[in-house]
Order: sequence, then C-alpha cells, then structure tokens
Amino acid sequence: MLKMLREQATSWMLRAILILVAVTFISWGGYSLIREKTETYAAKVNGKVIDMREYLDILRNTVDQYRKAFGPSFSEKMIEELHLREKVLDDLVSRVLILEEGERLGLAVNDEELREAIESVPNFQVNGQFDGRTYERFLRLNRMTSDDFERMQRQSLLFSRVVNLVRLNGGKVSEEEILDAYLFENERINLNFIKVAPEALRGQVTANEVETKDYYQKHQEEFRVPTAIQIQYLVFRPSDLEGNAEVSPEEIKRLYDAQKDRFKTPKRLRLRDILIKVAAEETPEKVEEKRKKADAILEQAKKTKDFASLAKQVSESTTASKGGEMGWVQKGTLGEPMESALFSMKAGEVSTALRSGDGFHIFKVEEVTEEREKSIDEVKDQITQSLKKEKAKAEASRKADEAFYSLFRSRDLEKYARENNLPIKTTGFFKEGDEVPEIGKDPTFYSNGLSLKVGEISPVVNVPPNFYILKSVGKKDSRIPPLEEVQEEVKRKLIAAKSEEKSRQVVEGLLAEVRTGKAIKEVATQKGLQVEETGFFPRVGGLVPKIGPSGGFMNLLSSLTEKNPVPKEALKTKDGYFVVKLLATEPADLSKFPPLKTNLEKRLILQKQEEFFENWLGQLRAKAKIDRNKDVLKVS
Repeated sequence: MLKMLREQATSWMLRAILILVAVTFISWGGYSLIREKTETYAAKVNGKVIDMREYLDILRNTVDQYRKAFGPSFSEKMIEELHLREKVLDDLVSRVLILEEGERLGLAVNDEELREAIESVPNFQVNGQFDGRTYERFLRLNRMTSDDFERMQRQSLLFSRVVNLVRLNGGKVSEEEILDAYLFENERINLNFIKVAPEALRGQVTANEVETKDYYQKHQEEFRVPTAIQIQYLVFRPSDLEGNAEVSPEEIKRLYDAQKDRFKTPKRLRLRDILIKVAAEETPEKVEEKRKKADAILEQAKKTKDFASLAKQVSESTTASKGGEMGWVQKGTLGEPMESALFSMKAGEVSTALRSGDGFHIFKVEEVTEEREKSIDEVKDQITQSLKKEKAKAEASRKADEAFYSLFRSRDLEKYARENNLPIKTTGFFKEGDEVPEIGKDPTFYSNGLSLKVGEISPVVNVPPNFYILKSVGKKDSRIPPLEEVQEEVKRKLIAAKSEEKSRQVVEGLLAEVRTGKAIKEVATQKGLQVEETGFFPRVGGLVPKIGPSGGFMNLLSSLTEKNPVPKEALKTKDGYFVVKLLATEPADLSKFPPLKTNLEKRLILQKQEEFFENWLGQLRAKAKIDRNKDVLKVS
C-alpha cells in the first residue's frame, strides 16, 4: 500500500487536490513535528514568497489525511518514506507557477463566479440553500476574514481553470493507438510459475543472541512504543436537544417543496430470472455455445405459461429453487445495460438473453409499480424528525463553539461542565488505534488529541453524531524499549527477515537457470519444488490467478513475448516470490472492440492529457527561478 501511495502522491491530480483542500479549509492548532519553526518563508518562486505558515498548515493537513487513511498503522516514519515534506513544497511551487501563468494569459475569476462557487459549497448550505450564518461560523472557527477566504477561493478557481485549459489542449489519439491499446489490454496470457514462500523456509534459519542484538540495534524504530495520551473532554450531543427542537408547518412545506425528488417512490419491477453461467476463463467458442443454449431456453420461456417451473429445471442461479424469484428491484440494482432493457418492459413480458459478467440472463417481469410522488401528509412525520435532527445538530454545534470561546483562556473544563450541566469524561491512557470507551477508534479524535500539549484544549471536534472539546491531561512520550523488553519480538522479526532473504536467494538462483533456457519443470524438480499454471487471464487485468494482484509487477508482465518469455526479475507478493514463464497467449476478440472503443478512447485521451500537463508544468519549472528554503525539509 505504501508503494501505491508513493506512486499516487506523484500524480498532478492528487497534488492539486491536496493543495486545494488544504488551502480552502485551513484548520488551526499545533502539530508536534512542525509548530516550533520560525522561518518566514518556505520557498520563493520568481520572487513570490511561499509563506512558512502556509506551508506548515498544508503539511499538517496532508499528514492528517494520511493519518486518517492509515489509522493505527500510520507512523511518523511514513512522513519521510512518502516524502510528504518535499511533495507539499513542490505542490505549492506548482500552484504559484500555474497561477502566474493564468494571470499571464489574462484569465480571471469574476465576482459572480466567485459568489456562485462559495454558495455551492455543501458545508455552507442548510436544506440545500446557502446559509450566511453557517458561512460566518466557518470563518470564525478557522480564524479567517471573508476577504481571506474569498481570495483563496478565487485562486482555487483560477488554478482549476488553467489546469483544465492546458489539459484540453493535450489529448488526441489516433485510431491505430486505440486499436493497439485494445489488442494489448484484452490479450490473455497463461503462465507457468514456481513459488518460493519465506514461510516454507522458516525452519531452515535460526537467530542467535549476537544476531538478535545486532538486528535490534539496526532496527530500533520498528519496536518503538507510540505516544500514549489521556484526554478529558466535554460532550455536546444533538440527541439531548432533539426534544426541545420545534418545527413549523412552513418549514415542513419548504423542505418538501425543495426536495420533492427525495420523497418519490421509484419505479420497481418484480422479476424472475433464468441464468446460464459463463466462467471468466471460458473460450470464445464455449461462450458462443452457451449463448445458443440461452437462446433455445428463451424460445421455451416465451411459449410457456409457467416460467417458474422452467427456471427450476434449467437455471444455474441460486434463485433456481424458488423458480427464479428475485423479488422487487429498482434502478441501480442490476446496472446498465440490463436496466435499460428491463425498465422499458411491461408486466408479463420476457426479456432477450442479456449478457452480464456471470453469464446469460433471461428475465420475466411479473409486476410493475410506477414511480409515485408521496404527498406532504405521507411524509410529514419523516420531515419533522429530519428537521429536528438538523436543528439539534446545529444547536449542539453552536453550544460547542460557544464553550470553546469561553474556555479558550481558562481551559477549566470541569468548572464549565458544572456550570452548564454538561457531561464530562476522562479517558485512560490510550495510543492511536486503541479503542476509546464511548468514542471507538476514530482518526479525528486521535489526531486532535495527539496534537495537544498537556493542558491545551482543542477546537471543536466532530465525531458524528456528537461534538467534543478535548483537553490533554496526560502524555507518555513515545519511547524505544530496551532489548530485554522486546527480545522475543525482535527474534521473531529477525527470523522472518532471514527467511525472506533466503527465499529471495533461492528464487534468484531459479530465475537465473530458467533464463538460460532450462525447462522450468526441470529447474523446479531439482530443488524439490512444483511448477503450477495460472490459466488464462487478461495481461493487464490487475490480478494474476494463484499469484495475486499484479500492480507491483504489471510492467514485467507487459514485456513478456514468445521470444522473451521470462522476465528479468522474480515477481514479489505478500505470499512470497514467483519465477514465471510465458506458456501461451490468446489474442483479443476483435468482435468486442466496437462497443468498447468510445470508453477506451476517453481513457487514452485522459492519459495523454495528464502527460501533456506534466510536460507543460515541467517546462514552467525549468524556466522559473525557484529558491527553496532547505531548512523546511529538515523539520524535526
């Protein structure tokens, strides 16, 4: 996963998203790795200064996003492994260059566009309409003026406009390129392989005292005990306030009128189904044979009055014993193109044999209920409850904001709780990933708690459905335990590492022999190993049967040909190492190209657009005068 994130973090798309999200929604507070720095600039781009605080804000937000994504497995070391400091600074440099280019081209965002963009932000809306009070509260919480926020929004819109303009100029593909891509992506291959699993070699390795001590000295960070914190917190529960929320008839009608689509009963069909299964690995000839079988059954289905009995006899679906009964379905259940065909049918009609991923389906429509709009009387109670929940949530949020401003200086949560009759709790010591009573395992709670020094309070923290204000009342710093405390764990890891290395050496020897031309079965037999066969699979399908996901070695598989059937490297997965050899290929089915051509062309255009954009940005960088503050990347 780490490798995947490294690769994704290099794409301009992810970089742009991280920049725009971080710049638009700055949250304040401390981050332990970075908040003591005092440099005034992070970089200078053609004389324009990237402020240190802006860089640190975005770095903190970026780290928080990764912390939430990884949960307990996140570590400070990953900040270095993913090169987040460098990437954030590069993103900010790119943003300056892109905005400069937008200004040079005379592009601008007018006031009306800015207003529409801000009013369309869902977080600023109540009942689908822009709400000025919600917007003002957001500004207050983030210590921003409307001018500051609007300036950043204007920049974000200009940034997007320039990026889209450049990309639109960079995507053209020829008919030949589309066909070549189809033929390559839909060719199927079959591999012979030898598997060498570290687990199988674990009995052949040992770890003595000297090796264990040496491993510990070189890998101490692996055994670090994470920071543990103790938190006192106030709770603001919307559920406590629902009973006091009042809803008027006018409010009910206003919401009903604004969200009528929400109160529609969608069109539904009651279906029976006959399935003739088609396995993914079946040949085109076998698929055609099953299509003819389905067509023959379709003729029977059209003539019979007892579709259910026919389904019991011939269907290969799990619903066969029930006469193919599927119950009621609505759009979004079966997907296209099935739904286009079925939802145009009437009760009693039988569909054609429709192809899907699992085979050929023949449906009978037993009943149809048309779409219907519910009256306001039918949904009045539902709307009332929904509005009460909304109002209670807004009131709980308001009370939490009010408490935060009152506590900003005193930080006395206990006194505030007594005076305002609020629930207050104190946790035991916990670390990231631990279950916190009444909270659970929530990344937002962890990240806010860990960012506090003892005695500090957090801004309002939303852990749905409740709002919290946290105060750090205890912290046990992260530490590296002595060897005696973790000796058994060190020994286990050392044996695993030695097993891994031994399996790597074995597989490299096997690979070298196979690459000289020796038969793969002969090489395997000499080492007491077995040769297996994957069976046919798409060369770029993402999964190699019996081996695993192909993301890490897609390029190796792409290079295999009859003249070059063995890759230069062994394949590595979480289960071990694999020596593979191309056994056979199966060409793409040209008859399936026409319906796939349009989507394939769109994807190729997007790929070319991204390449064009990266080249364009690279040229801007090459011409720019960029001065990076080197100390920024040494934050500790």
